[in-house]
Amino acid sequence: MGTHPAATQEAGPWLWAMEEMRAATLDTLERIEQGGLGQEFLDWRGADGRDNSVATVLYHVAHVEVGWLYYDMLGSELPADMRQIVPEGGRDEEGRLPHMPGLTFEQLREKLALTRERFLEIISRLTPEEWRTASEPEGEDYAVTPAWIAFHLLEHEAGHLYEVRRTVRKWLEHKRG
Repeated sequence: MGTHPAATQEAGPWLWAMEEMRAATLDTLERIEQGGLGQEFLDWRGADGRDNSVATVLYHVAHVEVGWLYYDMLGSELPADMRQIVPEGGRDEEGRLPHMPGLTFEQLREKLALTRERFLEIISRLTPEEWRTASEPEGEDYAVTPAWIAFHLLEHEAGHLYEVRRTVRKWLEHKRG
């Protein structure tokens, strides 16, 4: 197991694991692109049009990462530069993610890179005490530590990476008819 530079030794392995998961996500996206699946695939919402598209899922991963960082850990709104990168978020009344059609492979890679860069920039500087100190987001009935946030984001991205890979299989089956 590796480690990522961090002010607290405890954070290093978690941040390394997050980076390994992101590398797997980006590798999958690269393989999809190199395999000839284009924009139509990125925007495809399943045979019935009700699934999340791959573009939507990857946008969501980027948005959630900075959401946990700012809303939950720092107790603030997204700063203007992050709102430009991931301006929309949340879910509709049915619990569905907002559809994000038209996001290209390059735009998705950029969003994932910029949100991760910001996350690591802030969380890597936390002291051991800060790493373990819970914050209580306003209006929520929970408290979270940065350590838990890192764990959750790792788990979150792993689940969505599975979803992306499953969507590739569903797309190929759909196209074969």
